[in-house]
Amino acid sequence: MANQNLDILFNPKNIALIGASANPSKWGYLILLNILKGNYRGLIHPINPKEKTILGIQCYPTINDIPGSVDVAMITTPAKVVPPLIDECGKKGVPFIIVVTSDFSETGHEGAKLEREVVARAKKYGIRIVGPNTMGIFSAKPTLHALMPPVMPLHGPVSMFSQSGNVGVQMLAWGFDEGVGFEKFVSSGNEGDLNCVDYVEYFGQDKDTKVILAYLEGIDPDIRFKASIKEVSKKKPIFVFKGGRTNVGGKAAASHSGSMAGESRIFKGALRQAGMLEVLTSQALMDCAKTFSHYPLPKGNRIGILTRGGGWGVITADSCEENDLVVPPLPDELIKKYDKILPKYWSRGNPVDMVAAIANDPFLECLEILANWDGIDAILALGAAERGFKFPHDPGVKEPKELVDTLHSILQFIESKKNDRSNTLEGIRSLVDSSGKPIIMVSIGTDASHKSYLEEYGIVSFPTPERAVRVLTQMCNYQKFLNSRE
Repeated sequence: MANQNLDILFNPKNIALIGASANPSKWGYLILLNILKGNYRGLIHPINPKEKTILGIQCYPTINDIPGSVDVAMITTPAKVVPPLIDECGKKGVPFIIVVTSDFSETGHEGAKLEREVVARAKKYGIRIVGPNTMGIFSAKPTLHALMPPVMPLHGPVSMFSQSGNVGVQMLAWGFDEGVGFEKFVSSGNEGDLNCVDYVEYFGQDKDTKVILAYLEGIDPDIRFKASIKEVSKKKPIFVFKGGRTNVGGKAAASHSGSMAGESRIFKGALRQAGMLEVLTSQALMDCAKTFSHYPLPKGNRIGILTRGGGWGVITADSCEENDLVVPPLPDELIKKYDKILPKYWSRGNPVDMVAAIANDPFLECLEILANWDGIDAILALGAAERGFKFPHDPGVKEPKELVDTLHSILQFIESKKNDRSNTLEGIRSLVDSSGKPIIMVSIGTDASHKSYLEEYGIVSFPTPERAVRVLTQMCNYQKFLNSRE
């Protein structure tokens, strides 16, 4: 059973929704609606003995009334009636069941007893269980949105499992906002049967998955990080965001997903041994997903910094050193090259301070010099493709005509530089490809602008240097892990 192929779960030809409802306030209605809105490529069979149709789809009284086989069954009924439904699915020959229903081990002793009964019955038939207490699954290839909330993720190379459904679906939503696409997602819930190791092993074998994300609250003491997890880490980065790191959080985790948080120090050690990378914030999880799915890894930890203003260069250099990244001095040959481009009062060092140069052409030329330097492994580009300035205007204040005309001219000048900005972005992507070095932008802009940089040009950018450095540190750590295993 442990090696049963999860392809059927994530690529089912048909799904039975047991507990489908015509009541829009019920999960049995909302899940069906999400599946239909997502344009699922397979067949969906609602199960409800009191309804003929729901949302225009034919209903069946029981799963055994469905003609033909069923790949996956989703159960949304009350917990107490789940055990006999497992038997019905077993007799039908259903290989996978997603138990959305809660009120199992997360609620205490009686719930845990009922959960063990459900798993035992499923095991008798060779059925694998997702959950219980799960928000469902998402899979890009069959466009399957078998989820409780109305989330429609972008498609891409990131796969995730989450012991918290809320955290997981929020990551799908953030991914949409930031241009990060997902291949597969599962809310693993209480992990009464299928657990975190099963999902990591499967994602590791999945050719469409490039980066693996995980939200963990705890691990069953009987589950060990297998050697196979370390093998997955050699092929694909696995990022873990751990909930329940404190005493208060650990108690909350036990009541939420039935997980025992465990001792944080031991957990961290287990992650390192398995080659998994821990992040400390939910935002960092998304930042790593974005960067690792679009950029090559740096060969080492030597960083070049290019900035339009000195202060941000100082802040970035500090952040690099505090995270064990090296900012090497520029050799004389590079200084001579920059002397021909920049004003005579430029910084003459790394960070390369362009001393507030406005035009985009020198920026790209300066960046190319850094990218071709063998003395660094990655670049932080601060101030690339800036969108210009906005001038505040109070309609209650009458401004002189000369001032209004001047501001209008400035705005026209900024607008005329859009093509320059586009050329700069295209040039940065070209340098990433030709040099094999990650070039991470730090740029003023909205979430939409950072998303457009990624979707239109394949460029990773962040609004602060600290976030960029944090991701670059993870890239260097992962490369170090890979080098240690060669």
